Parts: sequence; C-alpha cells; structure tokens
Amino acid sequence: MAAVDECVVVIDGANVACQKDGKAHIPKLAAAIRFFRSLEPAAGQYPVKCVAFAPNFWLNVKPTPGSAGPRENGAMETDDWALLNELVQKDHVILTPSQAHDDFYVIDYAVKYNGFIVTNDMFRDHVSNKRTFHGKRLTSSWVRSHCIDFTFVGKEFMPNPRAMERVFNFQPSATESLPSAGTPSSSSSLHRTQSSNENVEADNVNEDGMVVDHKGTKRGKNIDLSEVTYYKVPRELLPMLHGEGGETMDKFQEYTGTYIVLPSHSASASPSVSNVLTLSIYG
Repeated sequence: MAAVDECVVVIDGANVACQKDGKAHIPKLAAAIRFFRSLEPAAGQYPVKCVAFAPNFWLNVKPTPGSAGPRENGAMETDDWALLNELVQKDHVILTPSQAHDDFYVIDYAVKYNGFIVTNDMFRDHVSNKRTFHGKRLTSSWVRSHCIDFTFVGKEFMPNPRAMERVFNFQPSATESLPSAGTPSSSSSLHRTQSSNENVEADNVNEDGMVVDHKGTKRGKNIDLSEVTYYKVPRELLPMLHGEGGETMDKFQEYTGTYIVLPSHSASASPSVSNVLTLSIYG
C-alpha cells in the first residue's frame, strides 16, 4: 500500500453519472467532484484528494457531417460531452480503456491509497469472484467500510452523512485493510462476535449482520460498522491505550462488545499535523 498523507476519495463515475435512464449525465458527476474538491480540512484533518474514473468510450464521438463539433451519441448529449472533456482536461476525471472494466481502476486506486469510493455499487460480483488488488482479496466488509453511498436532490449531490464521518475523521491506520490473497481470509476484528473471539469468513455474513452457521445455527450478532462514535484523544495517551502489547484493548473490546480503531503504536512518536488523534469505536 502506498504512503498516505491525504484522504483519497475515488468517484465511480459511471455509477454516479448514470442514475435512472442508463445515460451519462455529466453535470451530476461534476457536482460530486465539485463537492469533494471544495472540502476544506479542519485542524488535525487530512486534506481530501478527489479523483473520478469514467469509461473512455464516453468521449468516442464523431463530428456531425459538415460540422467541426461533436454530435450526440449513445452515451450523452453534446453539452455533456463538452463538460466531460473539460473535466478530463483538468485531470478531474481519468478515462479508463474502453476494453477494460472501469470498476477495476476505481477499486485498485482506492486500495492502493487506503481511500474511499463514492458509489452505490456494493461490488458483489468482484467480491464473489475473489478479485485481488495489490495482492489483497476484496471482501464485503472492506466494501462496506470504504464506500460512500449517495443520492441527488435535483442536481444537488448528497453523500451519506454517516459515511462522510469516516472521511472527516480519516486516519491512515484507522481503516480496515484487505486480507492477503495468498492466505485463508478470515474477517478482521470488526466482525468479532460478542460471545466469542473466533474469527469468521467475511463472505459468511448475511445482510442483517448475522454470521451464517452452515451447521444450521447462528452465532452472536456481529459488530455493526454503521454504528460508530469518534473521540479525540491526546497523542501522548496512545502508548497507554495500546498497553501490554495490545492485550488491554483486546480485553476491553471483548468485555464491551465493541471494536476500537487506534492509530498504530508508532504514531505516538511520528510527526503529525496535530497532537490529537481520533479514536473510532464501533458497536
């Protein structure tokens, strides 16, 4: 994974622009880009870098006979074509090869920089096909914790405010990473049950948050990723919170039925933009 000094937000251009009729509406994509590029980091927050990916064929239009300008094609209207071309020229939108699946580029870039994806797609096909990115296998739990769902009110872009809390409170070491592709994949401690420390396969989790027991029973309810509270703590308290090689925090999580995300122990000695760190408590 690449070194991270900013919060990377990757926009799934095809998902954002194509909402109802299947045609690309570039003003909606532009609204999403404008929203994230206009975010100003507060004290102690990481700056947001926004990049959108869109299929190259959207710009593959031919001039109308007798005209030097683009014409309408199956993808979009002429005005939308001009707006998309402008976004591409500014490097706000990156075009993906026509023969390739743009999802691969979207997910790959987000995994590389431990970023977030703006999409209403849960990438279930890629999860079920066990796609790997940077040597890591994509899991449903990673998708749930790294995707920002959204809607539009007219042309106004509205992301899920709960998902946006992860962006505003982003810490490089405080988001779940993918399991290595070469090893059996068990869920992270985000999916510990309240009654057991036993790990379970991320793909064995139902939509209702219950672990599937193939023997016909269900174990305890998993920790809900959507239930999260953020606390600011002084940097000097980090060694104490990690205490006893992490056992102190593990025991507390087991007792309370929560999962707590802490920056790594080395963060206590590293230079930072702030003397305050974010503690994320799930459950």
